[in-house]
Parts: sequence; C-alpha cells; structure tokens
Amino acid sequence: MTTNGPSSGQTGPGAASSLRMALRMVNTVLDREASGRTGFNVSRLADEVGVERSKASRTTQDLCDKGFLERRDDSTLRVGNAFFTAAASLHPGLLRRSRPLLRRIAVEHGVGARLSVRDGVQVRLLRAESAAAFAQEWQGRAGLVTPCWCTGAGRALLLDHTAEEISALLDDYELIGVGGPNAAHSAAELSAANDRDRLRGIVAAHGEFEHGVTEYAVPVRDAGGHIRAAVSVVGRQQDLLSREGTLRTALTTAATALAPSIDDDATNR
Repeated sequence: MTTNGPSSGQTGPGAASSLRMALRMVNTVLDREASGRTGFNVSRLADEVGVERSKASRTTQDLCDKGFLERRDDSTLRVGNAFFTAAASLHPGLLRRSRPLLRRIAVEHGVGARLSVRDGVQVRLLRAESAAAFAQEWQGRAGLVTPCWCTGAGRALLLDHTAEEISALLDDYELIGVGGPNAAHSAAELSAANDRDRLRGIVAAHGEFEHGVTEYAVPVRDAGGHIRAAVSVVGRQQDLLSREGTLRTALTTAATALAPSIDDDATNR
C-alpha cells in the first residue's frame, strides 16, 4: 500500500498524513467487519475516523479503486482483496505449504479446512479449502475477519494467553451479542473454555460462531514454541462431534508440518 496507495506519487508531510488517514480508515472498516455489526457507509466512517466527509469520500473512492476497500450493494464498506493480498504476502511459505495439507483434510473428512492468523482481537483467514459437497455458506473467503473470542481458530490463537492477558486484550470490546449461542460473553468465560480445551489437545468450539456449527482448531507454533497461526476444520456439529479424535490427529499433523514454514517466512522477511 505504500507504493500503490492513495499517496502514490506524492512526497512530503502531506503524503504521509494522507497515508496515515487511509490506513486508519481501512483499519476502522476492518474492526467493524470483525465485530459482526453492520458496516460503515462513507458518512459514518468519516465520523468514526474524525475527518471531513468530503475528504473521507475522496479517500474512500481511491481505496476502492485500488482494491483496498469494497462498497457493498447497501453502500456499506468492507475491506477488499488488495489489503488481504498484501497481508498474505507476509506468509508466502505458510500459504504455499498449507494448500495441499488443507485440501487433503477437506477432501478426506468432508469439511472446510482453514489457516488463520491473529491481529489483535481479529482473526484473519489466510486460506480456506473445502470438499466439493461442502456447504457454500461455510467455505469462507481468504481475508475474512472474525472476532477471536467466538471462533475455534481465534481461541486456538489465544491458547497460551493467561486470564489476565485475555482480559487486557478484550478490555475495550463488548462481547455480548456477537457470535453464536455458545460464544463467550466475558474474558473469564473465554479463559475457562481455553483451560478446558488445553487439556484435551484441541479447541472445540460448538455453536460459538453460529448455531449448529462446530470448529475444531489447533495452534501452529514456531521453533520457539510461540503460537503464530491456527489450523481448523468447520462443519455441522452433528457430523463432526463423533470424529473429534480423528480430526485432532489430522489437525495436529498439519500444524506440525506447517511449523518450519513459519520460521522460514520470519527469516526471509
């Protein structure tokens, strides 16, 4: 975005200021999308960011033209593919190595298989593979953002966080009203769920993001043991519940295979 964004071709303080505002607008749209609430239109985005509406309109149009934002049919905004392509470029080895692994899991188990990373309270889907007969509405698109507290991948990415760290992370966020019927409604509930799943070796999110949907997830760790990504499967709870052991083995195997790619990406960055 620094070369092809709204400030391309400009120099000096004005260009830097325009770039900061553009980035702030994209991040604000991303935060809104991750919250699960109705997206901002240009006027509401201008108010949220604190800029004049005419300036917000020009910058938004520029961002849409370059693919960093997209305008839905109802005039609300969502983050576009160009932003996610730029974000995904930070993980080339991980993306390349994950494709056959996720594809194999999806086909063998008839599920949606996913690779995700965390950015603050947001979980960003980097890659999604699914079986041919898999429900279209659960396939997901690369770049999809969801909250960390009501998804299997999100909880796996927080598995090493203490209760105090989770509380600090979610301090400014309203958890009630986001996610499915079994979603955590407080930092304490999220910590308790992770304490339970840490013992079983897999995060089991039943109805946490959507009613009747299960997501099993395990973290992907680097050589130092730090969680950097998560692999998960998603499908109907009634179909997956009896296969937890088999899915845990498949996900753990994939996570182990992906670990070297994380270190390679960090070395080459």
